[in-house]
Amino acid sequence: MRIEINNRTAILAPTGLVANRFTVGMFRRKLKKEGVYLTRKQLLLCLKEFKRYKKEHPEWNLVEVYSKDGDTVKVKI
Repeated sequence: MRIEINNRTAILAPTGLVANRFTVGMFRRKLKKEGVYLTRKQLLLCLKEFKRYKKEHPEWNLVEVYSKDGDTVKVKI
């Protein structure tokens, strides 16, 4: 995963560190507080598809944010 700020600063984080079983558990608890009930198995399936998509489309931007001032933030998987 790569986070670019203004095309100058880049923060690199291994996808396995960001998307793993531990973070799925934290995400599930957060969703439960918001009233969305998904099983651990469903979330692990979503994680598996996320990783598969990453392999097929390595340059896909997960998020692109542009501010009025011209600042940009891009998150690539």
